[in-house]
Amino acid sequence: MIEDLLKVKEAIESRDIDKALYLSEKIKDQYWRSYALKWISQELVKSDPKKAREIASSIPITSLRSETLLYLSYELSKMEKFKDAVESAKLIPDSYTKKKALKRISSAIADALKSRNIVEIKLSDLGLDEADIELLKPLPEGVKYENGKFLVDAEIIKTPEEFFNEVVEVGGENGNVKSPEMEELPKENLAPEHISEPFKSSLLEYIALEYLDRGEVDKAVEILERIKVGGPLPRLLFFLGKNHDVTKVVRPIDKVLLAYRLLLLLPEEDSFPMLNLIFEDLKYRNPGKFIRLLKFFSFELLEEGKRLNNSKLIEKSRKLFKEAQRQSSSFSMNLLA
Repeated sequence: MIEDLLKVKEAIESRDIDKALYLSEKIKDQYWRSYALKWISQELVKSDPKKAREIASSIPITSLRSETLLYLSYELSKMEKFKDAVESAKLIPDSYTKKKALKRISSAIADALKSRNIVEIKLSDLGLDEADIELLKPLPEGVKYENGKFLVDAEIIKTPEEFFNEVVEVGGENGNVKSPEMEELPKENLAPEHISEPFKSSLLEYIALEYLDRGEVDKAVEILERIKVGGPLPRLLFFLGKNHDVTKVVRPIDKVLLAYRLLLLLPEEDSFPMLNLIFEDLKYRNPGKFIRLLKFFSFELLEEGKRLNNSKLIEKSRKLFKEAQRQSSSFSMNLLA
């Protein structure tokens, strides 16, 4: 399975997208096929946004589909291909991620106008239509839409000198702006104690991520203690040194991201035991899949080690693959016992 995934990556690196797509369809495991399609979609975003969007929307694992479409919308916004960015965002199945993407697109439009000292521009000049505007609301401060045009408050246009003196906050978001999701919920539904799991944890994590985005780490840590099912929050706080329990990371994609990052940063005597702890449930529930995961990490480390000419990563890759082989042999013997 991992070998098939690596063949897809090789085809992508050779710019043979048709071959990469053909190989990806042969991968039976939905999780790894989703990864293959994600890589292909990301590779195509600059050259063929429509094709990239089609491939992303076909990803079977919902979380990876949302993540890939979010990536497309961000990249297309950077390139100022706003219509393609909106079309990508519209396909995101998760409402929170979709609104996050649309908010970023709206901000990117405003930034593009302000940076060029544009105070008025027709909607058609940006390739957008009336329906897109409804999705992009509320527009950022200082920007409004009237009679088929974007209008920018001239007082907030920056001069070249102001750009050099500007202090940019991490996250690039205005801390005073309320989340659209929070504004749309009735006040009586905002109390986490009135919501059942896993929605309670999701709401708490959403609030904590808002705090984290504004740099209020201590408040995010307080909320972490109340969460039963964690996703990106415990992973992010782990690398800030505020969370020492990797088992708080529950969502599969966040487990993979956390484990790979640990393998990159820590020596094997620290990272290997933590890897086993993160995927302890998978190791006993589905040993075969856990072994494939070890091999996947091994190949990723090998590729990164070669790219950086880092002998320690290459050696760590070898040891991890050797451990996967050992567990594979043990697993086979148990099946025959």
